[in-house]
Amino acid sequence: MLYYRDKGKGKTIVFLHGFLENSRMWRFFQNKLSKKYRVISIDLPGHGRSSKKTNEVNRMEDMAKKVNKVLEHLKIDEVIISGHSMGGYVALAFAEQYKYKVSGLGLFYSTTLPDDDIKKEQRLKAAEVVVKNPKEFFRLSIPNLFAPQNVPKLQSEIKTAIKWAKHASLTGISAALKGMRLRKDRTDVVRDLGKPIFIIIGKYDNAIKNSELIKKMEGVKKLSIYELETGHMGALEAPEECLEILQTWLKQNYK
Repeated sequence: MLYYRDKGKGKTIVFLHGFLENSRMWRFFQNKLSKKYRVISIDLPGHGRSSKKTNEVNRMEDMAKKVNKVLEHLKIDEVIISGHSMGGYVALAFAEQYKYKVSGLGLFYSTTLPDDDIKKEQRLKAAEVVVKNPKEFFRLSIPNLFAPQNVPKLQSEIKTAIKWAKHASLTGISAALKGMRLRKDRTDVVRDLGKPIFIIIGKYDNAIKNSELIKKMEGVKKLSIYELETGHMGALEAPEECLEILQTWLKQNYK
């Protein structure tokens, strides 16, 4: 079973981390929100303390099933599920497979849209490169996920993100890249969910095509979209702002 952190009591919020991250990225949010909610953060396959056993390809659907195993173990049958980047892809797959368990959905710097052909090719190349030279891969790729103006002042946060990446197994990293490139369009999952949804995007996020996502979200009911002055790593670039958005959204939708 996947490693998880479980803290607090009340309505359950599940946090899923992104590619090269682990459940530690949610510690700030978990400590704050657990005063009012039950907050569970999970290490996805190949990452963090779930890094030892992994498949050659970790599809989002398969990761979602393993997340559900954790919830079954904890006897939890209703959650607000949210995720950053890859974690958002897994959250969407979870909402598709276990819609009856989802009372809310959150996407942190993530998208319902699949990879285009160029991105798919980049994923395959990255899967090869990271196995050959992981240190160089982390050094070059992770800072680029931050907004350019934030890089000089957030060196400590960048080092933390690189440290998290080192806790992922190389096979797990490769498997995640291969799995992400195979994911399908899950816009209809959001349209059909019928529950409160939030999406946080970064103005300087080069990893997500925000304009295309926003266009796809037109007409979706119970949806709130927020934009911050960040890159792709808003949980590290603007944690207080992200937390405030989440707390406000929770108060508005779960009284």
